[in-house]
Amino acid sequence: MNFYEQSSGRGLEIFIGLIVLLIALIFAALIGLIVSNASFGYSSVLGSLALALCSYWFVKLSYRLVFNKPRSGGGLFSPNVLKTGCVLLGVSSILLGLFSISQNDIGSLLGALGMLIACLYGWKIANKRKDNET
Repeated sequence: MNFYEQSSGRGLEIFIGLIVLLIALIFAALIGLIVSNASFGYSSVLGSLALALCSYWFVKLSYRLVFNKPRSGGGLFSPNVLKTGCVLLGVSSILLGLFSISQNDIGSLLGALGMLIACLYGWKIANKRKDNET
C-alpha cells in the first residue's frame, strides 16, 4: 500500500463524509427544484434521474465514510466505479483539450492533459485492485 492509499485518520473520514452528505443533499434539493419548477418532459425526467443517481452514490459514499463501513474488497470504490470515473473524466478532459486548442488557451490544455494522465493512473490502480480481488 502506498502513501495515497493509506487511511487519513478517522476524524478526517467523518468530516469528509459529512461534506459528501451535504453534496448528496444538494443534489436532492436540485431534484426538488426541477420537479417543482419544470414542466414534465424528457429533459426534466432524465435530469432528475441523473441527479438521483448522483445523490444515491454520494449518500452511499458518505455512509461508508461516516460509519466506517468499507467495501468487502477494501477501499471506498470498486474497480468498476474507478474505471467508469476514469472514462468519464478522461473523455471530458479530451473534449476540454480540444476546446482549449480551438480557443488557444494553454492553461486549460495543460489542465486537461494533467487530468488525462491522472485518469490513466486511476485506470492502472483499478486494474491492480481488480487483480487483487480475484
